[in-house]
Amino acid sequence: MTGRLVVVTGTGTEIGKTHVAEAVLLALKAAGVRAVGLKPVESGVGPGVSDASRLAGASAFHVKPYGVALKAPVSPHRAARAEGVTLDLAGLAAEVEAVRALGELVLVELPGGLFTPLAEGVLNVDFVGRLRPDAVLLVAPDRLGVLHDVLATTRAARAAGVDLRGIVLVAPAVPDASTGTNAEDLRAYAAIPVLAVVPRGAPDALATDPSVALIVAASRR
Repeated sequence: MTGRLVVVTGTGTEIGKTHVAEAVLLALKAAGVRAVGLKPVESGVGPGVSDASRLAGASAFHVKPYGVALKAPVSPHRAARAEGVTLDLAGLAAEVEAVRALGELVLVELPGGLFTPLAEGVLNVDFVGRLRPDAVLLVAPDRLGVLHDVLATTRAARAAGVDLRGIVLVAPAVPDASTGTNAEDLRAYAAIPVLAVVPRGAPDALATDPSVALIVAASRR
């Protein structure tokens, strides 16, 4: 039986996608769901803990080392070019499909934003189409400028044939005058629902937060 596939993407980089994905995986594991997190392509991988390792640590089961880790902290297509790496997106998609046969839910986090170049001539949104997920979640920071970023991304996603399940706002490290108001405005202007506003906190604490429970529910239906 093939498990559900949920893709976590965003409006940009360094906005809290991994934080949300880690908390969701921990919540799923606590609920007894056999779920695993993957990051097929990651750039900016240094001596610290990688995003892929964080997702693996929060997963309910483990798979063989998976994905491509690139060192340069730039868009994956440039990092791959600098390191002489050719990204085999068909092979990576096939690996994701193989993992789906092992569990109830596979959560795939993409690098950067939905329209970030992933490989030469390929954007993240193109890879989403190749993966054919059951749900795509859009993560964005609850700060000034998010209305434009989310509305532009959701409209572009629709034009590209990608059906977004919902929006997840993440509290920024430094709140501004718009923080706390953006969810209301997005509910008025966006064509897809705002699923949750995730507060600041460690992933293990957020795993029991009501906001993450809403994301988990949306991921499983």
